[in-house]
Amino acid sequence: MARNDDQPEVTGWVGWVYFAGFLMLLSGLFQSIMGLTALVNNSFYTVVNGTLVAFDVTTWGWLHLIYGIIVLCAGVALFGGSLWARIVAILLAVFGVVGQFAFVAAYPIWSIIAITIGIFIIYALTVHGGEARVE
Repeated sequence: MARNDDQPEVTGWVGWVYFAGFLMLLSGLFQSIMGLTALVNNSFYTVVNGTLVAFDVTTWGWLHLIYGIIVLCAGVALFGGSLWARIVAILLAVFGVVGQFAFVAAYPIWSIIAITIGIFIIYALTVHGGEARVE
């Protein structure tokens, strides 16, 4: 099968893209669990004056559940190698990294882990994402 010259050569680095997809699946799963936890048990998370950061716990739970489902879908789409999936995954990872800064004071270890995962996803998809492109 002839290869187009405008596509990058597929190397072992393409594994980074699949690694990013797997991290997106895990991240989406964790976000969904966090959202469901907030919806099922309002007293699980530390709240001040009935709000968690800027939202009440129920709103925060729904936002995390919806965000987690979107991240899961983007992670699945990454395995197909499409450009739109890479763009959406990068945007979601950036959004997740920035969002985790709001929780560093409340949950520092988890926030730092989530920020690190987001940075790995961004790196993998921006540097090596073109190798997984579908023809």
